Amino acid sequence: MKFILALSFLLMSTVAFSYEKEFVIASILNDDVIKVERLDPNIEIAPGDILLIYSHVTKSILGYARVQVTDLDPDFFTATVQTHNKSGLIRPENYLKKVDLTKTKNDEFPARFDLIYRENRKAAAKYKPLVYTGLAQGFTASNLMKKEWLAGPSILGYGITNSWQVNTNLISTMFKIFNVSIKTTIFNNDDWELAVENGFQYYNEKTKGSYQFTGYFDSVSNSNFNSYVKLRVFTQKPQDEYLYNSEEYLNNLNLELTLSYGYLFTNWNRLLFGPKIDVNKKKVGGVVGYYIIDKEFHTMIGVSSNDFSEFKIGKQGYLFNLDFWWRF
Repeated sequence: MKFILALSFLLMSTVAFSYEKEFVIASILNDDVIKVERLDPNIEIAPGDILLIYSHVTKSILGYARVQVTDLDPDFFTATVQTHNKSGLIRPENYLKKVDLTKTKNDEFPARFDLIYRENRKAAAKYKPLVYTGLAQGFTASNLMKKEWLAGPSILGYGITNSWQVNTNLISTMFKIFNVSIKTTIFNNDDWELAVENGFQYYNEKTKGSYQFTGYFDSVSNSNFNSYVKLRVFTQKPQDEYLYNSEEYLNNLNLELTLSYGYLFTNWNRLLFGPKIDVNKKKVGGVVGYYIIDKEFHTMIGVSSNDFSEFKIGKQGYLFNLDFWWRF
């Protein structure tokens, strides 16, 4: 009986191991392009398909490759390496497995910031960088992709290109603050990202306009931690009934600095927390939020404050935050 159980376990292990080895890197053609050999001819492959790259030594995931040319030979095709962990070297004999990033049930690979995917609009939002973090926190340096939408009770955004997006804050509009902004990516790579946003507001009841410039800088600290820096410069604005930063500002230029840290959980959900400094009002507040992310739908639950020293509930003290939106 023990022999039968041991044999069954061995066969199951062999099947599982051979299933993982769907493809193998035959050679490195240049810095980004690899030649791949089929190990399982029954698996269909087409240009644009995504493959996970595994180390044949440690069995850890090194990154993604995207199928490029499939008509080289029945047994070979080329693929472009799109992202990889810099601590692991991609080389011949590494094996690959086809993965569908449009689905959220991919338990075979871990949640890591170096596996965040930016190259396909149809990929599930769970595996993409955060673009919007809710009403209290606003945007990050990451942009929507071309023809991608962001929509919820507080926000409406559209990706004009992969580097340009247009947005409007719907909650502000409810408070009769008509607004529009254009956000632009300046530079991005696997480690950090820089973007700027130009925003315009018109306070209908006060018949006064205001301009704001926001600079964003996101950086990856390690596999599960990253940071978000946001510097906002805005002109004079009247007092309003908006939930956040609703006081009157008389200076020609006013500064607000936000520093946030992000943690990536094993289920690809996120936690963001950090302070927000109002330089002109000499106030320190902040926000903490937990993000549940599915294929398109985001839910944010958290607490924010415009001033930590105000121990009361309300827009001048502490507010409970519940926000949700779709990215599609």
